[in-house]
Amino acid sequence: MHHSWNILRPLIGTLVVPMLCLVTAAAQTDGTTMIADVLKEARRTLAPDRRVAVFDVQGEVRGDEAVLTGEIHSADMKRALLGYLKEHGVTKVVDSIVALPQASLGEKTRGVVSLSVANIRYKPDHPAEMATQALLGTPVRVLKREHGWLYVQTPDDYLGYTDDNIVLMTQAEYTAWAGQPKIIVTAEMSTVRESTDPQSQQVGDIVAGCILALKADAGTHFEVLYPDGRTGFVRKEDAEPLDAYVAHARATPETIVATAKRFFGVPYFWGGTSAKALDCSGFTKTVYFLNGIVLPRDASQQALVGEVVDTSNGVNLQPGDLLFFGAKAKGDRRERVTHTAISIGGKRFIHASGEVRYNSLDPKDPDFSSGREQSFLRARRIIGAPESTGLRFLNNNPYYTGKP
Repeated sequence: MHHSWNILRPLIGTLVVPMLCLVTAAAQTDGTTMIADVLKEARRTLAPDRRVAVFDVQGEVRGDEAVLTGEIHSADMKRALLGYLKEHGVTKVVDSIVALPQASLGEKTRGVVSLSVANIRYKPDHPAEMATQALLGTPVRVLKREHGWLYVQTPDDYLGYTDDNIVLMTQAEYTAWAGQPKIIVTAEMSTVRESTDPQSQQVGDIVAGCILALKADAGTHFEVLYPDGRTGFVRKEDAEPLDAYVAHARATPETIVATAKRFFGVPYFWGGTSAKALDCSGFTKTVYFLNGIVLPRDASQQALVGEVVDTSNGVNLQPGDLLFFGAKAKGDRRERVTHTAISIGGKRFIHASGEVRYNSLDPKDPDFSSGREQSFLRARRIIGAPESTGLRFLNNNPYYTGKP
């Protein structure tokens, strides 16, 4: 909407043309509308996905000034916004924008999840819609505190509110924590207990992908440390040293399909990203995470990473390819990705739909789904795709390699 400032020039006065001034309420109202249009364009440029970046900035014209209020993701993004506005003719600004993290947090702007699965919601309220979940040991960036909830960002950049057990840390404290040796849980579900005695008190439950600090080798068990200071013991058969795990974790057609099958029958849960319950993209994300790749959180985001698979001559996919479903673009309506699945080869796939289950795009297959056939959009290949296609790898991730 670059042209909008041409409309605004006669109205905004010293914002653009110093010899003019705003003298009427109508002009100020029109100027505020134009400011809103430019801010909307700036958001599309600087923070196009609300799920991963905060851009909640409002503006209005008061006299010969543009007064800006609200919140923005970071000081860097704020500088970029002010530069963007200047380039578009807004040269006289009253800046009341709050750059996150919130100043009241002090230096405690890092955090680590300290229970098996933390729920993260879109709003700071228990009835609010689930956004995602974060597993024990997941590092988060803490952006603000609101009504007793923490607004956090997970390693896949997803944003949301949680009042679950997040241990707040300074950067120095987090660096010390991240540098400790760790274990990662490999069993679908297990427990941490007070001693190696299987009848001892349970400290907490754990699921595949949970990470704990390693205190000592206790023979048949690992002695572990929680981010909040609790200690306990995990059976070695249920976990593995994180450094060794990261070193050998590889996404291959065989490992992806084998991991996906481990969750067969797990119930569907909107926002679920653990072995307890999974939504469609939480399932694909978990499977790939356990094989060394961090995918974006949602299906529509996952549909943008990896390499495009040509399905113009029919769907005949390699095991591990991601399938995407939804509504095709039509007229002014944009494409809408609503579901994802993992190919197990050919036209068969495994996905979280009611529960983790098999389906097929082949009408001759007993697991054929006409609904999925009609809503199929495209496929992406994750296995073998480079980091430049939007993927993140555990072996290059500072947290998971212990080098923050």
